[in-house]
Amino acid sequence: MSGARGFSVGSRLFVAMSLPVFLSGCLLGPDYQRPELALPEKYNAVAASGGMSVAIAQQAESGPVNAQWWLLFSDPTLTDLIQAASQNNADIQVALARIAMAQSLAVQAGAALYPTLNLTSSATRATSGPSVSVSGVSVQANTSQVGLVTSYELDVWGRVRRNIEATRSLATASRYEKDSVSLTVAGLVSNLYLRLRSLDAQLLVLKDSVLTRTQALKVAQAKLQGGLVSPIDVNQGRAALAASQANLSEVTRQRAIAQSQLGVLTGRLDLALSAGDVRALPAPPLPPEGLPASIIENRPDVRRAEQELQAANARIGVATAGLFPTFSLVGLFGAQSVAFSSFLTDQSSVWSAGIGLLQPIFSGGLLQARLEYAKAQQQEVLGAYVKVVRGAFAEVSEALTSVRQTLQTEQYLSEQVKAATQAQELAALRYEAGYVDFLNALEAQRVANEARLAFVINRSARLQASVDLFKALGGGWVAKP
Repeated sequence: MSGARGFSVGSRLFVAMSLPVFLSGCLLGPDYQRPELALPEKYNAVAASGGMSVAIAQQAESGPVNAQWWLLFSDPTLTDLIQAASQNNADIQVALARIAMAQSLAVQAGAALYPTLNLTSSATRATSGPSVSVSGVSVQANTSQVGLVTSYELDVWGRVRRNIEATRSLATASRYEKDSVSLTVAGLVSNLYLRLRSLDAQLLVLKDSVLTRTQALKVAQAKLQGGLVSPIDVNQGRAALAASQANLSEVTRQRAIAQSQLGVLTGRLDLALSAGDVRALPAPPLPPEGLPASIIENRPDVRRAEQELQAANARIGVATAGLFPTFSLVGLFGAQSVAFSSFLTDQSSVWSAGIGLLQPIFSGGLLQARLEYAKAQQQEVLGAYVKVVRGAFAEVSEALTSVRQTLQTEQYLSEQVKAATQAQELAALRYEAGYVDFLNALEAQRVANEARLAFVINRSARLQASVDLFKALGGGWVAKP
């Protein structure tokens, strides 16, 4: 009878200790599912498809994305600047540090899956006076102990696993954040470099304008000395020349500032770039027609926003598990003795094992408020994710429009430059021959100068639109052979 009773008590203890283990497969809280956001199937194809929409969760087939999109400009200087920025830029260094911090938090959260094991030891020498001793004699005792203490929280409701899920998602989000910062820095360097090359081209145009107006002024001065024109022509020539010289000085200033800003971005504060010409840079190939809307999934900011949404979703599970009891296993194994001679012998060994339960009963609404906060936070992050996705779609659409329209504008401006240059040359010859007045020659010079500057500025805008498209897509495209 006593044996059966002992078996019954042991069985109950085994069941009591094993039940939490069997329940440890439970995960409270909602499992993550990617939100379905209706987007047009393809860019510039909404009308053709009758407004058909697809969920962003459906990954459309698309060509490979070129992460090193700046190579499409075929400019070694630009490539060198972007590589320098990737190594020296302060924003990228901050992002790398945040990755290390997030990964450390993920490791800390994962440690809760394992039991803790600590070594404890102490040695005590104590005396008691005769007045507190039963025998009336002072007692002196020495106590030594050493042991291993372990504790382990059974993850019955998935609180630990949900917390690990959240921290790992945030660690992944930090890596995408670094990619986003790198993409932004590469875009800033590229656009600033293209602006500098645009200013170089503008300097060439303005220097040519100064030369042309200097020659025109000399012709006017020679005619004045011959009594063929009035001093008005000379003064108009001087005014036009001074205007070109002033523009040349201003563009020179802007170039120096652009070069200094490039030095800050790349970490090369003594950066000095030789002159170039934006017109000499090859334009990247046009993107293929019918880009799928799902291509925005390549963007690191979209991926980061989704990882943050996953983390917020997992935190709901953490808060939900807080409403349920916590099971803990504790244990001790060691030695304790009042005499050092018997220390660490069989007679001094001590051990204990147990299971604990903590069930919240009343917290003044604290635990429920934590759950409601986690749910509200998840809705906030969901709104941020929707905003990022929609903004990404709009950025790609706008960049596509800019690339195509600036190309068309360049074609018109090319014709304008050709016609204005011919008119300028003809007006100069006719003025020297006395067939037109000086105002006609100056006007022809002005129109030709403005046409060349407009072409240069639009060329820079076209290349910068390509950079904006690369950023919007999260990379470049591979041109089909």
